[in-house]
Amino acid sequence: MHIIKKHSALLALAAAIAVILVLAVRTYALKDNVEFELHDWFGSREAIQDVAIKGELFDGYHRTLFRLEEGRVDTRTEIFAQPQWNNSFSYVPGGPKRMGGGMEYSVENTTTSYTITSRKQKSYYSIPIGSSEVTPPIVFRSPEGRDGIILANSPEYGLAKIGEKVYFTVPVSAYFTGSSGIYELKFYEWGFGSAVDQAEYAPRKIVDINLDANRPEEHAGVEVLGLEAVSDRLALISVEHNTLFIRSYDSQSGQLLGEASVPDVHLPARGEEGQRTPVSMGYYEGYEAYRDDEQNILTLSFRRTSSETERLHTTILSLDFSDGVKIASTVNAVFDDGEEDTFSGISHMSYRNGKLYVIKTFRDRETEPSRLFYELVRPKHMYIYAYEHSELIYKGELVTELNEDNIRALNLPPAHGGFGYDQLDYRRFADIAVE
Repeated sequence: MHIIKKHSALLALAAAIAVILVLAVRTYALKDNVEFELHDWFGSREAIQDVAIKGELFDGYHRTLFRLEEGRVDTRTEIFAQPQWNNSFSYVPGGPKRMGGGMEYSVENTTTSYTITSRKQKSYYSIPIGSSEVTPPIVFRSPEGRDGIILANSPEYGLAKIGEKVYFTVPVSAYFTGSSGIYELKFYEWGFGSAVDQAEYAPRKIVDINLDANRPEEHAGVEVLGLEAVSDRLALISVEHNTLFIRSYDSQSGQLLGEASVPDVHLPARGEEGQRTPVSMGYYEGYEAYRDDEQNILTLSFRRTSSETERLHTTILSLDFSDGVKIASTVNAVFDDGEEDTFSGISHMSYRNGKLYVIKTFRDRETEPSRLFYELVRPKHMYIYAYEHSELIYKGELVTELNEDNIRALNLPPAHGGFGYDQLDYRRFADIAVE
């Protein structure tokens, strides 16, 4: 008995190590036995036979790479030697914008000046490395009863990147007059603005944007919604006289290469008293953009209101920049498979082979009575949609073990400050692509 007591600590340690080894062996054995299955909800799976859809499902401890091709899902699971912080990113209007090369950019603005800061992305933080300032000759006239500057979109919508070059335009609303433009930025070392020759780092204006139509007596307006890039071309998105324009410019010379337009695009307009004007079908300014340099395609997704139904509509434009700008596809869709997961979900669109492919994640809608007190743990689903000639031809769901991560939080009662959500413990999709 004395010997057992003397060595009890060693026995306990050995037992703990044995449990860890058993769990590790079991985890490794199950790593290639994960559930990834495609369920067909509408149409034939042949609709997605000519593309491959790939991505990954990961948390802080492992990730599963998947590839859906010719109706079959292949997976490969990697287990991390050490826990890794999820370096995932969800864009929030007003926050930084990631534009490739491990970089993100943010914009601080006043009524006359705009400061763009570049930051290098690290595992779970970013380091500021450069700054650039733009002061376009524009004037903001504040409407009666409103305080503060009114832009058509969050200022980072005016950023675009081609290679290592960064471009910016102010997302002006109809309350701006003067002359705006598209600028190629020059960055100086962050924190040394007072010590550098600002003239040396002055941005280069490559495109002039005339805002004469915004004068009060004109009763019209120019709203710049944003700036995008496709291959080596810039794409300016604006609404003028209730028409959406997409203009293509050479990124070096600023030469106009072509334009496309869509009529009857009514923004939730700002009236003189700052009130939004109701329209039968209004387009929200905060669009989503999906760039495909390989195909020279830019896909824009606009959410819309409707006077006929409470459901949120979406208009998706796929634009071909190979020769000027041409509208390759227009799809009017209603995504009503749940509440779109804006916190940790994914949204991807790709136009290929005459078809539009849309991949989105949704959470189950809240029901009454519900035993789930936290929105984050409502079941999530990833759907694949295919459209041809503006019609839905396929809808499928990629079923995984994703929702098993929520088991611990399903029955948690409401608590002050919520529960201990840790991204290390909850899987999410990332790097979704269509090839």
